[in-house]
Amino acid sequence: MNVEPLNIRRVLRSNSRILKNMSWLAALQFANCVIPLVLIQYIICTAGLEAFGKISYAQNIILYLTVLVNFGFEYSATQEVALNRDNSKQTNIIFWSVLRSKAVLLAVSFGLLAIGLIFVDELAADRRLYIYAALMNIGFAAFPTWFLQGMEDVAKITVFNFSSRLIGAVMIILLVTAPNDYPYYLLILSCSYILGGGVALLYVIRKYRLQYTAQNDSLATRKGLPIFVNNMFATIYSAVGLTMLRYFVSDLDLGLYSAAYKVIMAVLMIVSYPISISLFPTISRRFNESFADGWRFFKRSFFLVVLFGAVCSVAIFLLSDVVIKIIIGLKNNIPSEDFQASADILRIFSLLPILVLSASMLTVQGMYGLQLQRYAPYIGGAICLFSLAANYIFIKNIGIQGAAFSYVAAEIVEIILVGLLIYFNYKKRKQ
Repeated sequence: MNVEPLNIRRVLRSNSRILKNMSWLAALQFANCVIPLVLIQYIICTAGLEAFGKISYAQNIILYLTVLVNFGFEYSATQEVALNRDNSKQTNIIFWSVLRSKAVLLAVSFGLLAIGLIFVDELAADRRLYIYAALMNIGFAAFPTWFLQGMEDVAKITVFNFSSRLIGAVMIILLVTAPNDYPYYLLILSCSYILGGGVALLYVIRKYRLQYTAQNDSLATRKGLPIFVNNMFATIYSAVGLTMLRYFVSDLDLGLYSAAYKVIMAVLMIVSYPISISLFPTISRRFNESFADGWRFFKRSFFLVVLFGAVCSVAIFLLSDVVIKIIIGLKNNIPSEDFQASADILRIFSLLPILVLSASMLTVQGMYGLQLQRYAPYIGGAICLFSLAANYIFIKNIGIQGAAFSYVAAEIVEIILVGLLIYFNYKKRKQ
């Protein structure tokens, strides 16, 4: 007689925890994205659009190394911690195993950067920019977000993150005061990430009493490999447009595209990341306990998330001119044709919230939640090849708008491919 009320209370507690974590993660992403967005206007005013284009391109290149350092642990390690969070000994082993793996990957990333700076003339010409940008990966390697996500305890991280970003923003405004100072923007930004990561790491070790152990748990790494490959492919098809533009357009056009790109990436991180990460531990456990229960929860969540994405897309489309004017137009004497070019790019990007949220629900909650990540590299590889071809053709023929259209098209292809995989897996399980 008491089974149903107990189940209702369990569902309410679970949903309450998800919403709480989602709110904290949204605040975390607000700090990660909005503070740098606010600084864009300052950097463009201080150093100009061309310098901003160079900064954005350096961050774009280092992003590929960031994916290597993260290695899919944000999902594979989160999942392992979530499934073992009541086993303190096992979570302790997982924590130190992942941290050691991240240290090795960080060293590899700096080795790859060194090779690039030696042999690639385009990188060597702005060596300082790439080194300063790459230091940010130390912060990513140290930041134990994956552990706290698995434990569903993210509130304190938001405080650490926001504080470090705010300190960094203040230092940028104080120290970057002349056009030639723009490389220090990346240096200070990276130092703020290192500060936030170091403080968060010490907090987690102390709070959860994580005693160092040489015992190794490679399950998170093995699960993370296909996710890493897929993440690398996803990074390529989302960022390759900016990478390829360098060879077809001027630094000014690169800056105009980057302004719209930074805005939409900030929006996507704020609306997509908290939803994706907050739902993932719960959906993983539900699919693990009962396919039927997990599927029902997945369908409900998918509908609500896609509806939210549609609202965000409409809002961005309607506000594109206003947003771009705030970001690059006010007090910067930007010609009207340049302003309009950037606003047009943002209007194309306005399709991304609904597309990315749909793709994220299918890939992360559906494919990873059902532990079908072994298919991820094949799907990611197919999308990547499509994106490379589309970017080359579109950029060559219509310039910066071509890169935006290619990103949108790649997301549509991801939705189709992952949707088909989940559909056939569902039909197989129902037989």
